Amino acid sequence: MKLIGIVVSTAMLTACESMPAPPPMIDNEPPVVICAIPAGMTEREAEPAKPLGDYTQRDVGSYITALHRWGSRGWLRLARVDQRSQACQARALAPAKP
Repeated sequence: MKLIGIVVSTAMLTACESMPAPPPMIDNEPPVVICAIPAGMTEREAEPAKPLGDYTQRDVGSYITALHRWGSRGWLRLARVDQRSQACQARALAPAKP
């Protein structure tokens, strides 16, 4: 019985020591890049008001035109955010000048 206890204890202690060591830190690792986008670039713009009640074809045309402009501005804003993010990442990952 004691022999079984010793074998089990030895096996448990050996298992604790067999865990791999964490990888060593490398000095040449690239830094973590956090490129925060200013709040003004991500603010939600109100959608155009839908025509309500008794509306004419002119009202519908005006709404569709306003909706198209609103969507186009949104895509342009998204493109500017993407450009800014890519530029920030490129600056952060560029090699340091001596």
